[in-house]
Amino acid sequence: MTIDLLDLKGVGEKGLIKLNKIGIRTIEDLLFHLPIRYQDKTKIAQISNSAVGNKYYFEGTIEKSNIIFFKKRMFLVRISDETGFIQLRFFYFNKSQMKNFSVGKKIRCYGELREVNNVKEMIHPECEFFESNEIPELNKFLTPVYPITEGLYQFRIRNFIQQSLELLKTKKIYFPEILPKKVLEKYNLIDINTALLNIHNPDSDTSYEELITNENINKKRLVFEELLAHQLIFKRIRSFNSKLLSFDLNNDEKPIKKLINNLPFNPTKSQLNVMRDIINDMQKNTPMTRLVQGDVGSGKTLVALFGALHAISNGYQVAFMAPTEILSQQHYQSIKLMLKDFDINIAILYSGMKAKEKAMTIEDIRLGNINIVIGTHSLIQKQIKFFNLALVIIDEQHKFGVHQRMTLSTKGKKYDTYPHQLILTATPIPRTLAMTLYGNLDYSVIDEMPRGRQEIDTIALPEDRRNEVLERITSKCKDGSQVYWVCPLIDESEVMECKAATNTYEELCLKLKDINIGLIHGRMKMQEKEKVMNDFRSKKIDLLVSTTIIEVGLDIPNATVIIIENSERMGLSQLHQLRGRVGRGEKKSNCILIYKSGLSEIAKNRIDILRRCRNGFDIAKEDLDIRGPGEILGKKQKGDINFKIANIARDHKFIKDTKECSNIISSDTSEKLAKRWINEEIIIGKS
Repeated sequence: MTIDLLDLKGVGEKGLIKLNKIGIRTIEDLLFHLPIRYQDKTKIAQISNSAVGNKYYFEGTIEKSNIIFFKKRMFLVRISDETGFIQLRFFYFNKSQMKNFSVGKKIRCYGELREVNNVKEMIHPECEFFESNEIPELNKFLTPVYPITEGLYQFRIRNFIQQSLELLKTKKIYFPEILPKKVLEKYNLIDINTALLNIHNPDSDTSYEELITNENINKKRLVFEELLAHQLIFKRIRSFNSKLLSFDLNNDEKPIKKLINNLPFNPTKSQLNVMRDIINDMQKNTPMTRLVQGDVGSGKTLVALFGALHAISNGYQVAFMAPTEILSQQHYQSIKLMLKDFDINIAILYSGMKAKEKAMTIEDIRLGNINIVIGTHSLIQKQIKFFNLALVIIDEQHKFGVHQRMTLSTKGKKYDTYPHQLILTATPIPRTLAMTLYGNLDYSVIDEMPRGRQEIDTIALPEDRRNEVLERITSKCKDGSQVYWVCPLIDESEVMECKAATNTYEELCLKLKDINIGLIHGRMKMQEKEKVMNDFRSKKIDLLVSTTIIEVGLDIPNATVIIIENSERMGLSQLHQLRGRVGRGEKKSNCILIYKSGLSEIAKNRIDILRRCRNGFDIAKEDLDIRGPGEILGKKQKGDINFKIANIARDHKFIKDTKECSNIISSDTSEKLAKRWINEEIIIGKS
């Protein structure tokens, strides 16, 4: 293709840098940067007929605008049509923006309708201004919304894509068909150029409901091809792994039996079964690549430790990678405690360590003085060299990409021998979907909870009943229990109307003067976070105010209550993970979901599901029914297996077909599909 991104009007060098940041380097990349959803600006809605929780495109006249002060200043605008009025609320604005909202001016606005104090309103809607005698035409197509990055706005990327579509329409660019003709005919797939034109510009006759399913023929073509690209990558990884050699480990179970005897509890039958899967894998002469999936609190760390002990007792090193510093510290403390009667050197490695301490740890790893090192992404830095790494453990797989897993594995390569890989995830995904997401892995499930655990009672309360919550936690703390209070963000963000952890901490300190309150969030230094968690663990802190950094891994048996602010803004998987921070001892535990008034039907449904369901797999099944487009793993994380248009929950019916199809695709076609659909460079030889 001879046309360059810089040939498009308005891109420029700065725009090119921003496009590169989201994986767009060519016109092809740009046209395969697909919409994540659509806005319907093809028709105007009437204010009186609108329902809270839905998104609308209103047209009206500005009646008044003014600044008010409540914590921070806010800019309020009242607009009306012939049927009623709504309020627009802005938290971030400047003088030039305020001038646009002059009384009597005509306006169109698009956003989600909410209700506050019986007044319908939109927060930070998209606005367009026009004169009464110059009414703009409505859009002929649904308006696509694209993934963007800082400094790259929707109107700019839409403009770039529309320019590229014009080139496609006039045949100045053209995508040759990659898929064989027999595949197109067998699976009834339309040609790629038609699919691209129509997915970016679906006309007003195409219903939104059709676009969020895979029934749309344009979407079906793109979904099928993307799933096929991933199937081919998994197939190549499986093929490559089957030819590799791994470390020769004997079957000495004495250290594992010693660990089991030292534990103050008996492992569950499910934990022991998964342990046998792992040990059996590690006897083979090919590298283990096993995913262990278990619900929150099911004991995945102990199972991983069985594998680690097996490798260490054979004279090899183990690397244990966790997604956050706070979780790596938690693993470090718990593993040290469980292995206190073993002659094993354990170390921790993270970016915030003092330079001298870090350098000594890195050198000890290189010399083989460290048996097991627990750390964050720091473990995959270039300067980290292992002496004889035989087992790589990755905790919370969905927070690490395939390339990160491969990079750590490659560090253990010795001549032609590769380490074993054990991957842990608490993300509850039904088996068939997990096998698609992690198609190159063997798979085990811990489907049993430790004995003595009681079910967690979950209740939901509107924000105006916060005083009842304060009374409850005061009583709990006086009885010797501990409490988490979770806030989604560190700083106040009224756009999301979320309570900030810092503000909540200050508020609770004023209202609960007889209770010891602590604060933890991601911007604190590791030493500060360590001190707070140690104080909470040793019961010096009764109530811990936190952001969602406590979502995974923390195990404080005495914590029996968790309060989650703005629960209506979180996904089911994240809410279930947070709820799993309590209920880890023998005391009855409670989860209190605080929500804003004016809930959408989807938000009400999510909260109701969490109240009814305790099991993560049941929650996942319910979630799949209501989720709609998006990532199967919930919120996007750097390193996810991110799909551009496919959705495993919705499109799993194509899995069998794409697996079957992968057997007749040539290597050359496979390379082209990978280049088109997978932005991250995956070097199969590193697996």
